[in-house]
Amino acid sequence: MSGVRSLRLRPPAAERFDHGFGRGSSRPGARASLKLRGVEGWRGVACLVVVGFHVWQNMDTDGDGLGPGRSGSALSAILSVDVAVDLFFVLSGLLLFLPFAHAALDDRRAVPAWREFLWRRCLRLLPVYWFLVLVCWATRNFGFATAEWKDLVLHLTLLQSFDSDTIFYTIGPAWTLSIEWIFYLSLAALGPAFVRSIRRSAPTQVRVVRMLGALTVVAAVSMLFKINVQVVWQIPVTDWAWRFGPMAKADDFALGMALAVVMVVLGNRRLPALATVGLAASGVALVYAARVRLDADPDSLLVILRHPVAAAGWCLLLLAVMTARSDRPARWVDNWLFVRLSIVAYTVYLVHEPVILVLVKAGLLSPDPDRYLLNLAVSVTLTLLAAWVLHRTVEEPWIDLGALQSRGGGRKNLYLHARPGPSLQAVTVEPGRPRLRDEVLAGSGHQGAAITVVASDRVGGRP
Repeated sequence: MSGVRSLRLRPPAAERFDHGFGRGSSRPGARASLKLRGVEGWRGVACLVVVGFHVWQNMDTDGDGLGPGRSGSALSAILSVDVAVDLFFVLSGLLLFLPFAHAALDDRRAVPAWREFLWRRCLRLLPVYWFLVLVCWATRNFGFATAEWKDLVLHLTLLQSFDSDTIFYTIGPAWTLSIEWIFYLSLAALGPAFVRSIRRSAPTQVRVVRMLGALTVVAAVSMLFKINVQVVWQIPVTDWAWRFGPMAKADDFALGMALAVVMVVLGNRRLPALATVGLAASGVALVYAARVRLDADPDSLLVILRHPVAAAGWCLLLLAVMTARSDRPARWVDNWLFVRLSIVAYTVYLVHEPVILVLVKAGLLSPDPDRYLLNLAVSVTLTLLAAWVLHRTVEEPWIDLGALQSRGGGRKNLYLHARPGPSLQAVTVEPGRPRLRDEVLAGSGHQGAAITVVASDRVGGRP
């Protein structure tokens, strides 16, 4: 046949799992029914913001933890970068609850299995975290009688966010992982039952209202808790667990989960330009309103609830990017650099403080405010190097192990020719057809996922 060629595909001995810096930017799913744009790059940017804050904080010389003696608007801006943590929690709520929301509104979708969910979360979260905790703890604790064993146990079990004494020990930023871990356990325990209960309501509108109503209750309880901590119970600020614990951060996750419901309802529809501009402007205004004000009354409602206000702002900004008619905002977020940073964002987040503390101990971190940019450049460079090594040697192999479990439970059959069902056939390909990958996946028995997160059409020259 003129203009047509046949491609014979040989079944590989085993499927390969591509993570690393060379991976494609699209999440798996040949025939996905829901695609999210403009979400991959946020974590990389937020991570660098957190690194910048901790570099400044460790340039402190008077022990107040506020950095090297700035005042006024500059200090307010530096202290306000903690709203980046709210973005982390919102993204977790959005991406992890998305399959549950999709299953709740579409009876054709299988209810996510808690075993598979926890399996993948554990292999993603724990190996590199445990490795760094053990290394950092061992370098600071000598002697059986004098070692901080409570600190080690709480960090290894990810329960440090419940203890005000050790919440910021060993690896300070890891308190957020303790919050994430509680969220994972809660979602695995309650998510499947929640989906089944929602499915009992026949009309889609009723299901949406019930889900958003439940998430509103969670957010309201968390905000009421914060108000009581500050105004009614008057817990001292140094009792960190009350303000940084799971109850205090539940509203961030609830808002991200509500955004997941909204995205499932919208599907792949895109909003008018005027609507997305309004959403983005409102989101930026809320994040700005949540900034730290040094002269603000600590008992004012805005100060107490500044983190859920910031989370609401992030939700509106994410919604604007994901639903914009133009692909340009998503490309701005998911550019080549930000996507590459997001790949190592987790290891960057974990390793940056130990790297900074090594520089402080070696006298290589100057306390001079005018040398902040130099300190930042050195810290970021060494952090990225350490993060890349940890990603390739510790994190990535365990992610590959997690991919060995097939969706729905059980081990994945790595040998395509030994799998029951239709054998891999010759595929006839016409020049210029862009969906060869879909036909290959269909011929080997793969099924399309319900949700795909797309960063861009091409990253690093790969489709």
